[in-house]
Amino acid sequence: MSDTLHIRGLEVERGNKLRTCLPVLDTTIEIPITIINGRNDGPTLLITAGIHGGEYPGIAAAMELGRDITPEDISGCLIMMHPVNIQGFWARRAFVVPEDGKNLNREFPGDVNGTLSQKTAWLLSQHFFPLADFYVDMHSGDIHEELHPYIYYPGLPNNEISEKSREVAKILDMEFMVRSMATTGAYNCAAISGIPSLLIERGGAGLCLREDIEAYKNDVRNILRKLGMFSRPVQPRRHSPRDVVDIIYLESMETGCWLHHIHSGDYVEKGQELGRMVNVFGETITSYYAEQDGVILYICPALAAPKDTVLVAYGKLMLD
Repeated sequence: MSDTLHIRGLEVERGNKLRTCLPVLDTTIEIPITIINGRNDGPTLLITAGIHGGEYPGIAAAMELGRDITPEDISGCLIMMHPVNIQGFWARRAFVVPEDGKNLNREFPGDVNGTLSQKTAWLLSQHFFPLADFYVDMHSGDIHEELHPYIYYPGLPNNEISEKSREVAKILDMEFMVRSMATTGAYNCAAISGIPSLLIERGGAGLCLREDIEAYKNDVRNILRKLGMFSRPVQPRRHSPRDVVDIIYLESMETGCWLHHIHSGDYVEKGQELGRMVNVFGETITSYYAEQDGVILYICPALAAPKDTVLVAYGKLMLD
């Protein structure tokens, strides 16, 4: 890392912090960004929060960490964007960027001549991913998702990137982690370009609970320690994540009212009823059953469930 960071017209000298808003190319939209260029040399950690504007705990954690961490605390450079989807955040919209109706996390690597979502993805992939030695994308269950904390780490493009990512995932205080072979999404795009990356999931259902914010802040501090950017050791944790495999994302076959008695973090057995879809008169349309034993990673807590809603995501816990 050079003594002075230059990016998109921003300049931050060694030992300084900048908190400002970064324009998205050829638009009036500005993304809040914090850059902490540490006093000592070291890696660059890029963190994004709020790619989905209704996923709040990671956004709040990044805001507070950016306020509280000083250049004296850091070896290397910490870059945080909070929230990336600023329009979706203010509109309180699930998943999408209001201007174009697109899910930003599905638009990477983006298009400089595209819509707002595509330009935002292009800005990240072309100007920020190349700076990073490690990338963390902070998510939550969206406004209609209840989830149990867990981590995605990339399975692509090769075992070296996957294992570097997994080694960092292992120090987080969570029970579960999932190796993803997907090619879409910000962290997968970064990984395919050669950057070890994680997507962390904490909190959800449109809530911004203090316990989730603090847990997220501990996640980031522990990642900084693991990367050698903080001098203090990784703090003790209650959980060490285990791999969950063969994930099933159960989608509704019809529009209806979703009723269930299971929750994220629950264990289910093959053949167990996961829930049922009823019409607006309470009459059962379809009952859904587990196809395998597994643990519930997230579930739709909403009564209204349009067709193709992910009702439950669950997978097998890998044996030690």
